[in-house]
Amino acid sequence: MARSTIQDVAKLAGVSEATVSRALRGLTNVAPATRERVEAAAAELRFTLSKSASSLASGKTHRILLLVSGGLNNWFNSSVLQGAIEILSPEGYDIVPSFVTNRAELSQLIETLPSNRDVDAIIVTSFTLDAAFRAALASLDMPLVGINNPDIDGLNASVRIDDLEGMRQAVQLLHSLGHERLAYIGNLIPPDLDYSTDLRGEGFHKTALELGYDEGNLYISPPEEANQFRPTPEIAQRNVAALLAAPQRPTGVCVQTDEMAVHILNELRRQHIQVPEQMSLIGFDDNPFAEIQDMTSIHQDPVMLGREASRLVLDLLRGKPLDDPHITIPTTPVLRGTTGVPTDRN
Repeated sequence: MARSTIQDVAKLAGVSEATVSRALRGLTNVAPATRERVEAAAAELRFTLSKSASSLASGKTHRILLLVSGGLNNWFNSSVLQGAIEILSPEGYDIVPSFVTNRAELSQLIETLPSNRDVDAIIVTSFTLDAAFRAALASLDMPLVGINNPDIDGLNASVRIDDLEGMRQAVQLLHSLGHERLAYIGNLIPPDLDYSTDLRGEGFHKTALELGYDEGNLYISPPEEANQFRPTPEIAQRNVAALLAAPQRPTGVCVQTDEMAVHILNELRRQHIQVPEQMSLIGFDDNPFAEIQDMTSIHQDPVMLGREASRLVLDLLRGKPLDDPHITIPTTPVLRGTTGVPTDRN
């Protein structure tokens, strides 16, 4: 059986092809009765207006670019994508993920956008766009929405957690439990991109000093180690070895991400360090691994972040004024079995 065409729908509904196109694209300049007649005819003939045809007519692509660092085999990125799909797909939008790991890749991507012009808006996750990139994107005259960006300058709207406050909560928890010596283990940060997770180390150090900790009782993974840092058992072994060799061995450890904290926890157990009796451990993100390992963590919800960013995109595309264009979602500590009162204070 031949596929129905827009001409078939127009003939059955008794209207022009242009009216069919306007009605099925949801434009307002179609009488309600006419729209119902067109929709009924389209349903009877099982006809749907192709996105390419709709895009040509409207000048809109119904595609949203999701710009992430790394890939989708990452809990945060895949969760953001899930949230975006939940909001944007029912509205007829496709999400186009694009991955960058350094400034060169980001620059190449931005250079291709003016000629392609194949997206209606851009969502940028977790890293900062510098002034040159912001200017290039601004020239495209399309909504630019951020998720967990360290700097919101140049963004039309954003949604984020407070990474500083999240790590403050972790340090305050260890302090309340009586830990006198603390450690922070950071994650690998590509040298030419600034990430929101950078702020967690800053939050650790600042909060510890505010609470009265002496620098001698704080251990922060050294820069040369952080530059090689990846969430692997081998890197965890090196970090744990450094912790255990510290002149003032920490009893409370904050880790920048759950992904790394799980490896640290496993290595501590392999070294027969009792957790939390000899050493308490707190991760950050509260991803599924934290629950599986019964690990205390700082909770964030990237699915919610993806949803909220997508709602902001839709409002901007519709020209709707935003009451609060820059939204901060609170983090919350989730207490599990890896934190407790220290019993080894020597």
